[in-house]
Amino acid sequence: MASKRRWNRCPMAKTQKTSNASPAPVYAVFGADAYLRGQAVERIKALVLGADRDRMALAEFEGDNARLADVLDECRTASLLAPLRLVIVNDSDGFVTAHRAALESYIEEPCPTGVLMLVCRSWQKSWRIYKLVEKVGVNIPCETPKAAALPGWLAGQAQEAHGVRLEPQAARRLADLVGPQLGLLDMELAKLATYVLPRTGIRLEDVDALVGASREEKVFILTDAISAGDAGGALALWDQVMAMDRKAEFRAVGGLRYAFARLAEAKRLVGQGSSLFDAARAAGIWTDTHQLKRQLDRFSLRQWQQILVKLLSIDVATKTGLGTVRSAVEKLIVELCATGPARVAAR
Repeated sequence: MASKRRWNRCPMAKTQKTSNASPAPVYAVFGADAYLRGQAVERIKALVLGADRDRMALAEFEGDNARLADVLDECRTASLLAPLRLVIVNDSDGFVTAHRAALESYIEEPCPTGVLMLVCRSWQKSWRIYKLVEKVGVNIPCETPKAAALPGWLAGQAQEAHGVRLEPQAARRLADLVGPQLGLLDMELAKLATYVLPRTGIRLEDVDALVGASREEKVFILTDAISAGDAGGALALWDQVMAMDRKAEFRAVGGLRYAFARLAEAKRLVGQGSSLFDAARAAGIWTDTHQLKRQLDRFSLRQWQQILVKLLSIDVATKTGLGTVRSAVEKLIVELCATGPARVAAR
């Protein structure tokens, strides 16, 4: 027991309250969003190690094969060239489960010469270890924002990471086009920030021009092919949409949902007495009224809404591993092209 106690304690241990100016002795970076976890880890590295990132003051372990003795010995070992040593345990869920009591003992009296960072997916507020970290260190949740909060996250990220203001309409449009993949959204923000120079604000038209223009054009041609009942043409266009971004299929189905949602809105407005021209402008559709009429006449408002529900189901199923975007949308396209205006069968 004596040796185990030695791992958990440091002779010079004292608690240190977190501040903006100095690192905390313990961090827990947790949650399902890998991008946010990565960003949090990089911020803590910068805070603890400084701009030079002295590798001699950094020790990293993988949770699956990390030994408790090695991790805590690194926390107790002072760096020769830096005031603090940063010790990171990546993918530490299993490590925490196996050594929770020992880690709790260490966190109660952490070494002042080391900073321990546990990076994991699951980290419950009801756990004692969570509450101990809360007292002496920092718990950093990393969960993808809900759809309604995504534009707000984008606006904050644009300002903080790229020094530009993202207009609310532009934020909503970017979220619609890209989807809730924060890493990809940040990449688009970086491109947009460069694109708008010397301006410091990103507008709706900037997002349309740089992110959505070509995909959206293909999507609307695709909807026109569906409206004409041209299954072969629609499937060929769908292949082109998918080819624009094979690594992020959800973007393609997100663009399809966005286009169909605007058609549904135009259908609703026409049903309330608006002219085709006014309905198109209100819904943000920039096509000639003859083409729009052909698209709107293909399905009733209820049918357009059913299509949106199906696309949402496809999106959810693919993100949970229950299907693929390509095959699911291909089936839907064939169904829609074969179905007349009378009814779209509900699944």
